[in-house]
Amino acid sequence: MSRRCNRRVPLAVLLASGLLLAACGGGGGGGSQTKTATGGKIDVNAFDPFRFDVKTINASPGPLTVTLHEKGSTEHTFTITSPKFEIKVTSAIPDATGTVTLAAGTYPFKCSFDGHAAAGMVGKIVVG
Repeated sequence: MSRRCNRRVPLAVLLASGLLLAACGGGGGGGSQTKTATGGKIDVNAFDPFRFDVKTINASPGPLTVTLHEKGSTEHTFTITSPKFEIKVTSAIPDATGTVTLAAGTYPFKCSFDGHAAAGMVGKIVVG
């Protein structure tokens, strides 16, 4: 019986490790995260190489205040095409805040600098 128990302990440790890694999200890209706006406000971080720390933002209809934080050394924007909204950060001005009013729906956002969106600096705001 003790041999059977000894075999189960490593299996249990292996399973627990797998669950822990799955909970952490794996991948290391950091861009698959979903965030929910609280009180009509959301913080978004922009990194080099080109990525946001969030891919999906959940928000309620009405005003949404976005604060963009530069976490690298390259200029970035947080841009919504319609309704037109854009805030910009640089290494000299690492934080920018703006407010946009959104009705129920889905709104794509991106970094508008050449090549940044193509490299993955994109996401969506789901308002509902």
